[in-house]
Order: sequence, then C-alpha cells, then structure tokens
Amino acid sequence: MVRSLQTVYEIVATDQAGYCWTIGLVGSMSLMSLGGWLVFASAVLAAVPPLAALKRKRLVRYVSSSAVIDSGRLAGTSVEDERGPLVSVIIPARNEAEKIADCFRSLLRSEGVTFEILAVNDRSEDATGELMDAAARADARLRVIHLRECPADWLGKNHAMHRASLEARGRLLLFTDGDILYEPQTLLAAVRYFQQHQLQHMCLLPEMICGSLLESVMTTFFGMSFAIGTQLHLIRTRFPLAYAGVGAFNLVEADFYRRLGGHQPIRLDVLDDVKLGKLIKCRGGRSDFLLADGLLSVRWQPSLWGVVTGLEKNAFASVNYSLRGMLFLTLLFSVFFVLPVALPLLSLAGRVSPEDAAGWLATVVLWHVLFAWL
Repeated sequence: MVRSLQTVYEIVATDQAGYCWTIGLVGSMSLMSLGGWLVFASAVLAAVPPLAALKRKRLVRYVSSSAVIDSGRLAGTSVEDERGPLVSVIIPARNEAEKIADCFRSLLRSEGVTFEILAVNDRSEDATGELMDAAARADARLRVIHLRECPADWLGKNHAMHRASLEARGRLLLFTDGDILYEPQTLLAAVRYFQQHQLQHMCLLPEMICGSLLESVMTTFFGMSFAIGTQLHLIRTRFPLAYAGVGAFNLVEADFYRRLGGHQPIRLDVLDDVKLGKLIKCRGGRSDFLLADGLLSVRWQPSLWGVVTGLEKNAFASVNYSLRGMLFLTLLFSVFFVLPVALPLLSLAGRVSPEDAAGWLATVVLWHVLFAWL
C-alpha cells in the first residue's frame, strides 16, 4: 500500500513538474513569439487536411478503359440502358463567341455516357447565338434556347440556367460554362463517381491554363485559398459550413434539384455556383468535390491583371459584399501571409529578435512547402 502511494506521488510530482515546465516555457515567451507559434499551429490545422484532400481526390483515378457505366448504382432509380442515366449539360452563355465552339466540340467528343446539351443564348450581342444554332444543326444532341429578356428579380445567368433546367430531360443536370474544355472521358468518370457515392451534388475544379509564370502562381494561390476556406475534406460530411460549388462543373441530381425549387432560391446570388452547393448541403443532400486536372481545363482569365481582378471580385462576393466581412478577410490575410514574411525580414535587420521571429518564419516555410506540394 505504501509502495503504491509512493508510486502515485512520483507520477503526480512528475506531471506537476512537466506542467510547471510548460507554463514556464510559455511564460518566458514574448507575445510576438507566442503569436507566431499560434499562427503556425493554426495554419497547420487549417491548411494541411484540405490540401491533402485536394491532392488525393482526383477524378483521373476514376477513368478506366471501360466505356460502360453501372446505371443501377444511382440511388432510387432503375436501369435505363447500358450507358447509364441521361445527363443534361446546361451551358448559359452571353457574348462567348470566341470560346463557345471549342467548348461544344470538346463536349460532343464525350464517350461512354448518354447526354444532351442545352445551350442558352442569354441576350448575346455578338455571334454566340449564330454559333449555337450552327452547332445544333450539325449535331442533334445539342439544343439551343434563345433568351431575349431577363426578369427584374433574377440575375441573367441564374435565370438562364433555371430556364434550361425546365426543358432538360436528364436524370442528372450538369451546369457548366461556355469556356470549359472537356476530355472524352470526363463525363464518364464524373458520372461513375457520382453514382458510386450516391451523391446529389458534385463539383470539379478544372485545370487552369495560364499564360505566364505569375498567372500560374496566382491561380495556385487561389486554389490553396479555396481549399482552405471551404475545408474541402469536410464537404462529404454533414458539417453544414463545409460546402463548395464550381461554375465550371456543378453536377446535380435532377429530382433533388427540382425539389429545392431549382435556381429560384438563389436567383439573385452572384456566386450562384457556390450558393447552389450550399443550398443542396443545407437541405440534406450529399455533396463532394474533386480535382479534375487532365480532364477539365479553362483559361480562367485572359491576363495576369484579369486574374487579380477576378480574385478580388470573388473575394468580395464571398462575404456577400460586406465591408465588415472584407475587412475581416484582409485581417486574416495579413496575419497568415503578410506578418510571417515581414517579421523574419525585420529580424534580419535587427529590429526583431530571432526567437520572436521563429514561429512566423516557420509559417513561411509551411506555406512554401504546401505551395510546392501542390
């Protein structure tokens, strides 16, 4: 008994010593040093899981030599034919004459899946409508809807997609943009994944075609920010704040989409793609997100300045055009990206001690490693 009590006393004494050592270590740190290590720890927890998921979840893994889909895997449906459920591809376009023909050609080469294309000419002022009509005459799988006006309580693109969904015949609806390029196996792989995981919504992040090294850096940074901000690894879970949508590729189950009211609940949302993902997630739908490098591509912006302004627009829209929300995003950016660079530089200049700058420098190294990893 005495021996047992002595053992317990030794354990407690050891724990107390360790606790006191930890408290002493933290107490000896300056606020700047402690802040640096807290930022580093927060960056690890916030960034590593979603970026690991982004690297792991790639649609190309679902491409195989088989050209037939198991259509019976779609929950609550019967087998229609050996090529799986009909997919209605909805493409809203306004003044997309330079790119729309290439998009059509890439989609019409799709293999292993039955599909129709509903191209919506949303009040275009260039040759978009004529190019759509010409493509429809050449291939019966493509139908054209010409819109002359937009209701006052709708945004144009949202109205165009909703209008096309009313005429779509497919059990799956794919909302995509007129500048996206598809590989022949993209639809097949996407539908296979959608069925196997019994989803109601799935979005793909396309490969960004860049015209310069700086554009590549900016778009990679955007991809990192998107993955971290949406916490991609949690999208498959029931966590309500983890959701995503991508205008390049939003695949939805038609019946579930229509039960939500289509695009009507988000008719005035600028970020229609993201808000569609949020709507489906909040109403109990199963959603997922994958990287589609090698299968889906887009030249997102025509120049480096276009990338910068595009990021600015999306950032402002992501906080619902709230000045307070934008200030909060700016604060987060400063804490996690600006200070980790500035403080080690001040340390080199002798303005900050190396101990105070260590955690901030570790954060810089972390971002560089993650960036190179992507």
